[in-house]
Amino acid sequence: MNSSNMMTDQLPSVLQTNATDENQSSQIESVIQEADNHSWVANRFGKSKWVVAKKGSALATDGMLLWKTKWASYAGATDRYCSFVRTCGGVNLIKNCRLYVGGRLVSETREVGQKMALDNSFIPYDARCEILDEKLNGNHKYYYDVNGLLHLADDKTHAQVGFRSPTADESATLECAVRLDELFPVLKDTMLPSTLNGEIIVELDWEGVWSEVMVESGQTAFTATERSFEVIRPRLHLDYITFADEVANALTAQINSPEGMTIPYRQQVLVSANLPSIANDVVTRDDIELGFSGRSVMKVYVQKVSNHVNPLLCNSRSDGLLQENLQLVVNNRNLFDRDVNQVSEMYSYLGQTADKPAYLLCGSYNQVGQFGANNIMANGVNGPQIGGAVALAESAVVQNNLQGRQRYLGINLAKVRGNGNDTPANSIQVGEAPMVLRLGHSSASGGTNETNLNNSAESRGAVHLNVWVECVKALIIRNGVLDTINM
Repeated sequence: MNSSNMMTDQLPSVLQTNATDENQSSQIESVIQEADNHSWVANRFGKSKWVVAKKGSALATDGMLLWKTKWASYAGATDRYCSFVRTCGGVNLIKNCRLYVGGRLVSETREVGQKMALDNSFIPYDARCEILDEKLNGNHKYYYDVNGLLHLADDKTHAQVGFRSPTADESATLECAVRLDELFPVLKDTMLPSTLNGEIIVELDWEGVWSEVMVESGQTAFTATERSFEVIRPRLHLDYITFADEVANALTAQINSPEGMTIPYRQQVLVSANLPSIANDVVTRDDIELGFSGRSVMKVYVQKVSNHVNPLLCNSRSDGLLQENLQLVVNNRNLFDRDVNQVSEMYSYLGQTADKPAYLLCGSYNQVGQFGANNIMANGVNGPQIGGAVALAESAVVQNNLQGRQRYLGINLAKVRGNGNDTPANSIQVGEAPMVLRLGHSSASGGTNETNLNNSAESRGAVHLNVWVECVKALIIRNGVLDTINM
């Protein structure tokens, strides 16, 4: 592909040189690379590793990860099949990912599938149905009935186009695709030069536990031996850019010089914690020490998963807590002038954190459970059908497992809000006092409008927290060698 002066469009400002030539052009070469090593332990986990080929001037940021999922127990004749969680598709198959350059760990994201499920909620509904569901085998479609109740659209059966179950036939089984910059945030801010010393290595950990990723469907019951699947044929689709000789030579000279270059980039760090179970009719408040003293921080995202089993969303959810409130302590000061305890405020702050609205199912950000006569989400949905004996019967657990189950929390620490300022330079510096996330909730059994009995027990139970803190690091490239520092 040839284009005049593509340098300014493709390189971050720190990589731009003073070389000018109206006839400059760049070329893009696409390569599909199979995994150098892929292993799978049934019902546990998998691991994949790539030693990325070095071509051209730099590795472009628009690469893709592709993989297939194989399940040997599919039985269309007896009506036994499974599907991915419809609101996220196959992304929760990815557990952790790591990117190494020259032996240095440049980028690492833990529970990356859960974080991507959150990130996908900022994509408009039409784009999710028409594009994302095709790439990830999800099903975001819904509709409203004449009474204003929200219904999930029926899943397709094994005889219909759009059927989502993996099979044992590798040529026909499900395939998913995600962008590499969704796995590694460093690729949102820069390309990786191909002339660096040392190898570029990508490693992935796969989730192999059935209950974490699969939704059971159909008439025929599942046995323990049938709850086993496998990720196969993971591969990378990479784009390499070759710049004009003048630009490529200037870039190589700068990389190999003693002065080198410094490239800030964002990194997602996971802090996991647990809120302990509490007695009935108790108001509690927990402090989660996040740390990050002396670091530059951009954003904080919070996922809450109660000990309640959710057969429709598995762990790709964030449960709303009763009478929930939020505060963040930064530099020994409360970030908010008062505790955030209104659901509308939480929803607004979540959208501000991502610089775009959150597009969530109506009711999925509200209170967990049913509202009696004021329900806004219907129970009925055809397939996936949970725990019944009739094929494609309506599932009576849809409402309990979706209503209030996407109450993610977001906190934006940017110095300047919006207007495309989502860059590492828009972070704040944390002092010597560590950041503290303060979460409160209650186990009140009376005075609420909940009618779901399981909800009260859930409110008293333990809650697991995944807190992703988006902080800033920097690539230091001198004499052709790369290193990283915290900023």
